[in-house]
Amino acid sequence: MRNEEINQPKQNILARRPVMIAVALFVCLLWGSAYPSIVSSYRLLSINTADVFQVMLFAGTRFMIAAILIFIYAFVTKKSMRIDFKGLKLVIVLGMLQTFGQYIFFFLGLRFVHPANGSIVSSLGIFMTVIIAHFSYKSDRLTPKKVWGFAVGIIGIIILNGGAASTFTFLGEGFLFIAALLGAIAGVYTKKLTTVLSPYIITGYQLLIGSTLLILVGSTFATDVSFTFTKPSTTLLFYLGFVSAAAFTLWSALLKHNKVSRVSIYRFSIPVFSVLLSFIFLQEAFDVVSVLIALAFVASGIVLINME
Repeated sequence: MRNEEINQPKQNILARRPVMIAVALFVCLLWGSAYPSIVSSYRLLSINTADVFQVMLFAGTRFMIAAILIFIYAFVTKKSMRIDFKGLKLVIVLGMLQTFGQYIFFFLGLRFVHPANGSIVSSLGIFMTVIIAHFSYKSDRLTPKKVWGFAVGIIGIIILNGGAASTFTFLGEGFLFIAALLGAIAGVYTKKLTTVLSPYIITGYQLLIGSTLLILVGSTFATDVSFTFTKPSTTLLFYLGFVSAAAFTLWSALLKHNKVSRVSIYRFSIPVFSVLLSFIFLQEAFDVVSVLIALAFVASGIVLINME
């Protein structure tokens, strides 16, 4: 065996194509399960969805639980969560972008937007992530196959939601677009942070910072800051905390070892998982033909990206 083969660094398991695909789909399944879980939590915790600040308080509580779970896991498994002042400043920026800024605009915009438009605008954030990655990494440039792959994915989301509504408002779709843009910037920024910080540190601290700000804003302006805690509602709240902790940590690890465009395309599967899981757990009706067509488009987009 040649010396260069002996000295070649071992490829991380998350960079192997079958593992990357399996983990990415698992993360998207977790995020997809968040929708029916959140809907059920609103009912079980007696949350007034018309009060956007109470919803923010709920989101902040969920993300705070996620941060605590990561720190507990790190303590049990003896993973270091030490961070110096320079690293802390970097993670504060991510927490402001991803957990606080993105969700502030998301919840504010959601009040004035048609559900179909909301899903479509949010999916544009996936494409914006790839555009930002194009200008950030020489190894992750836009190509015709990538453009077609993400265009096909967006078409799938449009079909899944029965097309877009004709209305457009800055406080609705405009705010959701800003939320999607912040999420896209945060996605590329996360990959940069993985070169100097571990996924556990990145996720744990950014969730801690972002959730603290959401809780402060929510508790300050909400008309009612009380939740109805029961065994089912508490269990569901902790499940949502687990979803955020596991999904964000695994996603950061995937970004560390793979191109942003190759990982981001799988996020088109989140709405599909949401629809299917909502049918299973909430008995929400759905159009089987639309779901199957949307799934075919999303799968085609994923195949196009992975042919690169």
